[in-house]
Amino acid sequence: MEDTLFFIFRYIPFWSIPLGMISLQFGYIYWIKEIRWVSYSFYATGFICFLFLSYYIYAGSPDGSARILDNLFREVKR
Repeated sequence: MEDTLFFIFRYIPFWSIPLGMISLQFGYIYWIKEIRWVSYSFYATGFICFLFLSYYIYAGSPDGSARILDNLFREVKR
């Protein structure tokens, strides 16, 4: 379980950027179609991708993002 999360956090830009761009595009399309609740859900997904990408930039590297997550797991286990 932890290895999967480390993998996901280590490679955040490879899934966050495309998913964010796609969700923002679909959010715009559904906004034009006036289906607001679907549009808001796509925009929320894009915002979550932005938050993950901001975390990755804050961590500084793939190893840094996984290390911060590992430190969090170790603190919780105590």
